[in-house]
Amino acid sequence: MYDFKFADVGEGLHEGVILEWKFKEGDTVKEGDTLVIIETDKVNAELPAPVSGVISKLGKGVGETIHVGETVVLIDDGSGGAAPAAEAPKKEAPKAEAPAEEEEKSLIGDTIIDTEVMASSNEGQETQTTITAPTTKVLATPAARKLARDLGVDIKRVTGTGPHGRVMKEDIRSFAPSTGGQSLSVSQPNVSVSTEGNVELVPITKLRKAIVNAMTRSKQIIPHTTLINEIEVDELVLLRQSLKNQEFYQDVKITYMPFIIKAVAKALKEFPIFNSSFDQNNDQVVLKKFYNVGMAVDTQDGLIVPVIKNADQLTVLGLAKETRRLADLTRDRKVQLSDLQNATFSITNFGSIGVPFGTPIINHPEVAILGVGNISRKPVVRGNEVVPGYVMPLSLAVDHRIIDGADAGRFLKYVKQLLERPSLLLID
Repeated sequence: MYDFKFADVGEGLHEGVILEWKFKEGDTVKEGDTLVIIETDKVNAELPAPVSGVISKLGKGVGETIHVGETVVLIDDGSGGAAPAAEAPKKEAPKAEAPAEEEEKSLIGDTIIDTEVMASSNEGQETQTTITAPTTKVLATPAARKLARDLGVDIKRVTGTGPHGRVMKEDIRSFAPSTGGQSLSVSQPNVSVSTEGNVELVPITKLRKAIVNAMTRSKQIIPHTTLINEIEVDELVLLRQSLKNQEFYQDVKITYMPFIIKAVAKALKEFPIFNSSFDQNNDQVVLKKFYNVGMAVDTQDGLIVPVIKNADQLTVLGLAKETRRLADLTRDRKVQLSDLQNATFSITNFGSIGVPFGTPIINHPEVAILGVGNISRKPVVRGNEVVPGYVMPLSLAVDHRIIDGADAGRFLKYVKQLLERPSLLLID
């Protein structure tokens, strides 16, 4: 009997809602068949069958919430063994050492991940010779527990901020010894909101809840500063129009975003600090040698940020195809979790809704984000003349802990030069 459990997929995703079962109890499935569609905070994930066999039991019904570590489905794969029964409380005999952690694997898309939410071990505790109260078990993912071991943190002393008090990796980092045991995060204040009078109560979606947590964390941790500039993009407008008019590119929707991403990728190589994360627990900057650019996409439920992997290795045409592919999948909520992970820098385009300026919020643990305003026709000075020109506003928000205003200005100037002379972006 194969016990297929909901996996710890990372990226702050700890639960989901069953949207649709593709099979019912008694059906035969083959390995790789889509079993169920689960709505998470960011994507609608299709979970494939990890083995072939007959479905013995469905873990949850449509509309029910499933948490990490809970059974998705029991599959009779011919390996024998009875279905797992509910565990009765039992006393644990003292052991000289903690048992080896059993690792269970599952699949979401093509990503292999650990699934078990593990009970607390006895790491870092002194041996007790007197009778004590039963030990409270700590909910934590394997990734968080491993981080605790690596940093020498007693996980039982850490206050979990995840669902049901689950200890997250951010909680471990905040409690690391280098901080003297003091949390670096700021808890959200408990604010009461009156519901009296003529009001309507609208519960927020799971995606909006994830956005709330991400934005709050970013503003609590990162001291933002924002630089704004306007650039003349007449040559960019002409170049884009000429590419659109060529028959060779008729099957590709070429927007301004691929040019902006290409300019950013070049700037990240020129200014490596912008392609990094700040490890405040160890007082070091993690410079990343890969260039994955996140692109904020407006959906009906809120912003989702798919990631263009290795953006520096793609041409403008390749970026146009990839941005279109990811944008379509994201709006249809079919984007894969692998397409939402490991961004090193992000771009948000509020110009798509006609807004010229904004102050974007950095996507922690990144250290910068570029906001793009709408292109408009304005009078510009060229030589001794005032002439009409196309102008694009840019807003660069940076983590002021490790990026100074002067460096931010130089980065923005470099992007400006590339976009004002876009032919440079076609040369690799």
